[in-house]
Amino acid sequence: MSDGAYQAALRVLARRDHFRAELADKLHRRGFTPAEVEAALERCAGLGLVDDNGLARRFAEVRATENGWGPRRIEAELRRRGVDRAAAEGASRPDRVRLRAALATALRRAELRAPAGWWRLPERRARMVSSLLARGFEADDAIAAVRELAASRESQDDALDDESGDPFGVP
Repeated sequence: MSDGAYQAALRVLARRDHFRAELADKLHRRGFTPAEVEAALERCAGLGLVDDNGLARRFAEVRATENGWGPRRIEAELRRRGVDRAAAEGASRPDRVRLRAALATALRRAELRAPAGWWRLPERRARMVSSLLARGFEADDAIAAVRELAASRESQDDALDDESGDPFGVP
């Protein structure tokens, strides 16, 4: 049997990690037979070069903390990339620390587009919640995060208003 599919798989994996289905698709598109592709995938998996569970966990961590993606969006993207349901669900289920980090990143990004004083307007708070829902967060988590951020912004504004002295600089 030829090592062509295996060698091609190694070249693909040298660039970046791939999920099993992604790698299989690339090998099929390069003209290898299903038997050659399967043999190459098994050989790569045996060497630990293809590990959907490990890659799914790393993918979820990066997308959550750096991109502000919620669990539903991460799971959907993993499924789209060919990860089986159990692995996608397991990897996308965040612990509280990762969930808070993902929400903070998503809120930071949403706040860049929000007008000053957004937290005082119910329709703007609703848009912030909607933005988090679109990023794949659960409604309860999104509402709680926006409430918490709005409360912190309001208290920061109140602290500025309570500073002594004339706000216009008149003695």
